[in-house]
Amino acid sequence: MFAHRYRFLFILLLATYSYFNILFTSGDSLFQFSINRYYLYTIILLMVFLIWESNRFLFSLLQRSQLLFHKKFNILIVFFLLSLLHVVIISGATSYLVPRWLGIETQEGVTQFRLGLAFCFRINLFLHTIHAIIYYNSRLKDTVLEAEKLKTLSVESQFEALRNQVHPHFLFNSFNVLSGLVHKNPSLASEFIQQLARVYRYLLYHQQDKLVSLGTELDFLDSYIFLLRIRFGDAIEINNLIDEASREKYSIPPTSVQLLVENAVKHNKISKKNQLHINIFEENSFLVVRNNLQRKNQDHSSLGMGLNNIRLRYRHLIHKEIIVEENEQYFTVRLPLIVESVYENSHR
Repeated sequence: MFAHRYRFLFILLLATYSYFNILFTSGDSLFQFSINRYYLYTIILLMVFLIWESNRFLFSLLQRSQLLFHKKFNILIVFFLLSLLHVVIISGATSYLVPRWLGIETQEGVTQFRLGLAFCFRINLFLHTIHAIIYYNSRLKDTVLEAEKLKTLSVESQFEALRNQVHPHFLFNSFNVLSGLVHKNPSLASEFIQQLARVYRYLLYHQQDKLVSLGTELDFLDSYIFLLRIRFGDAIEINNLIDEASREKYSIPPTSVQLLVENAVKHNKISKKNQLHINIFEENSFLVVRNNLQRKNQDHSSLGMGLNNIRLRYRHLIHKEIIVEENEQYFTVRLPLIVESVYENSHR
């Protein structure tokens, strides 16, 4: 506060207020000599100026050496106690030097000193009270900002962990498929490797992105579907019903649709007799992935990992929930579609 760029205006206003307060309470009558009111205002202005500027200089020194004592002492307490020294000095100077400067004879120097000390102490206490309020308010704002930064860093690290969680899982599954193809159909295995390279090119290129366009995600999904059809042939049917306008309009977390398709493949029986049908379409600003339900008999602890990954990413990004619905016939997941311009404006 003491180093504020408008401090000279504040000094003038405080001195003017103190002057009129003294006149209103007839405080000037306490002096043992008569004094011109212009001189009185000048003395008050001088006192306020000296107290303000000495505090500014003192607090600047304390801030530079704060590391030497901040763990043991509160800087504001030390500041106030030290300021009492210059209050005494300023009071003494104005009590003994000003009358001489004005050419006034007075025999009550102690009384004048006590009056000056009382005035300077009140001014100093008022300034330190305002300074303490501003100081702690500023510290509170800094603490809140620091907490928000730490929260943002925490969210970013959690999101990064979630995003990286997808890649090893996908790679493991892909190599399982490839190991089977190498022995059964080497030429098809070669084509599988080419498509797998395209898929991983997408994963590497977008690994730092929080969002990708829906069209980009669905183009990547086409490559992934190609890999599935090599593995399962006619036993799997995937229908992508998203129109071109929606592909350009909306965005989505990368690999989220692929994870849903992978989940459907992982947790359902797939054969020519038990064909898996997956439909992808838009409904009420949601991307819907629905498959017929023919669940495998498996350890339920392995269920929900992919869904939980997507759910947490949506919470971190837009604070919205995905919708999961299940009945005897279908398993359906609804992902909120994101308008990227709206998302960017909300995170500035």
